[in-house]
Amino acid sequence: MKRPSIGDVARHAGVSTATVSRALNSPETVTEKTRRKVTEAVEELHYVQSETARNFKLQRASAVLVVAHDIGNIYYSEIFRGIQRRAEASNFSITIANPSPGGTQDLILSNLRTSKVDGVIILSGHEIAERDMKLLQKLYSGTPPIVAMCEERGHVRVPHILIDNERAGYIAGRHLIEMGHVKIGHAYGPNRAPVRRARANGLRRAMTEAGIAINDTYFFEGGFSAIGGRSAAQSYLSLKDRPTAMFMPNDEAAMGFISQLHRYGISVPGDVSVMGFDDIVLADTYVPALTTVHQPKEEMGRHAMNLVLDIIERRTRSELPIIELPVHLVPRDSVARIKP
Repeated sequence: MKRPSIGDVARHAGVSTATVSRALNSPETVTEKTRRKVTEAVEELHYVQSETARNFKLQRASAVLVVAHDIGNIYYSEIFRGIQRRAEASNFSITIANPSPGGTQDLILSNLRTSKVDGVIILSGHEIAERDMKLLQKLYSGTPPIVAMCEERGHVRVPHILIDNERAGYIAGRHLIEMGHVKIGHAYGPNRAPVRRARANGLRRAMTEAGIAINDTYFFEGGFSAIGGRSAAQSYLSLKDRPTAMFMPNDEAAMGFISQLHRYGISVPGDVSVMGFDDIVLADTYVPALTTVHQPKEEMGRHAMNLVLDIIERRTRSELPIIELPVHLVPRDSVARIKP
């Protein structure tokens, strides 16, 4: 059978196609009598409005671009799921991009300017030039539909979904101290990551409050990858006087650190306790199961998509909305109590 068209609905209801369009897309602009006639015609003919045609009338793509700079990082999988589920509930699709270094800004601008997408979620904050931000603000008469995640507030001049990374580092430090550790070390995140300083500062604050001396030789470079964790393990092994506990920049680095120590016969947590960060899906099944700081990753993705939709629909009440979500400690097997 031929699929009924909007013209068929118009003829059946005895009105023009323009009236049918208004009744379906802006029902408040037609009378109740007309709206009822159109509704009855739609039901009797089993008419289904074309989503493509509706988006064309609204000048909308019903798509959101998600920018990730390390698409293979397992940390992002739960964030993607949160974004996807919320997008599907609103009949939006998502496109995931993994731009080359330095290509983020051009990618975002070209997609927004050509209306390929209605909004953008950046999974790690990167600067957008001030002149381009002003252009976007003019284009959208206010807040552009761009949301940044996972980084510190203010790194990108757009709305944010984030956690308090300094407090998260403090929570990690407090747990290690409560487990009796006073010789505590830390492997930094990458130089480009704004969270690098915040998490280390949180750990230092916890140690200072507890009256524990901070040994700068226990703080060395790491990174967010397993390779970075293995490199941090080599720095740890080079020390004559080693810390009894290490706070790693994320779970993947913690796993790389532990695997490298295992090659040298060093036990975790027997010889050194290791604290992760993120609580990725493998953290609970790794051996030993990782003690870590949990980020609400799927919830972060859902909130990011919500915020983009709010901006698109002009429902935001602030030019730069900030949503800060809580973190919590997940104690497992990789951190042991110091024996008296």
